[in-house]
Amino acid sequence: MPTGLVPDAEVRISDDLVSRLLSAQHPDLADLPRGERHEGWDNITIRLGEDLAVRLPRRQLGADLASREHRWLRELASGWDFTVPAPVRLGAPGEGYPWPWSVVPYLEGDRCFDAPLTDAGAKDLGKALAQVHRPAPADAPRNPVRSATLAERAELFDARLNTLVAMADAPADLWEDDARAAFEAGARAGRELETWAHLDLHGGNVLTSKGRLAALLDWGDLGVADPATDLGQALCLVGRRSFRPLLDAYARAGGAASRRKGLLLGGGLDEVTALRVEAEALTYAAMLACHERAIQPGAGWDALVDLGYARAR
Repeated sequence: MPTGLVPDAEVRISDDLVSRLLSAQHPDLADLPRGERHEGWDNITIRLGEDLAVRLPRRQLGADLASREHRWLRELASGWDFTVPAPVRLGAPGEGYPWPWSVVPYLEGDRCFDAPLTDAGAKDLGKALAQVHRPAPADAPRNPVRSATLAERAELFDARLNTLVAMADAPADLWEDDARAAFEAGARAGRELETWAHLDLHGGNVLTSKGRLAALLDWGDLGVADPATDLGQALCLVGRRSFRPLLDAYARAGGAASRRKGLLLGGGLDEVTALRVEAEALTYAAMLACHERAIQPGAGWDALVDLGYARAR
């Protein structure tokens, strides 16, 4: 059941409901054994047989986000060589359930929160992001928050930073002035290109296997954005030490941001891009720290310490 800051479910998704939906819409799958059930922020996922899972939104916002996966992910994933849970079947509202749902591949792996990427795994992620960061059509979705420029998100960042400063039980001391200066520098740097982007690369959405990338999950935030947003989130995920090999692989794979003048195969970023990536990393770390009970305890603060904007107590 959800705990902490995870929103309450807006519908009750029982085993009987899942049985009725499958029987009515995908009867060839209805008799497959059902296994473990995972209740996340927006969706409930139930293993179906050996190789599949049923994924059902548990609230309206989750249904809105899932519609992006249903519309775009299968199409995009056909051109990628890394693993994603692109829907293999789609389901319609029915049996008293109000939203579209899907059947997806069941993917094996460990959460990156629990089993981090090695440098080789960071390179895998860099190559994957290079494939994601391609031009998007005019009708591609925009994320209501993360597709916005850093300057447009300044008020939200300020509110989150104030929340962290006020935390009496924070595990680290935040260097507030340095954080604000880094964000403002990134916001002033502007934006130079937009591409497809994942936009939610925390360790619960990245699966690993023996340190290598196994899959990228949860594409509900998929949209058109500055590729520096994904790169900043990746910096939070792998840390400063492993970010250089990630960037090297990203550049070698022709990632959109790597075509900027000054991005070096050795992992360097031109100044303007580096400022935006740094600010995006800081923004994402602050978000994780504010929502850590719902996402992963310590993840945001650990990232802030690694980035150099906090000191562990």
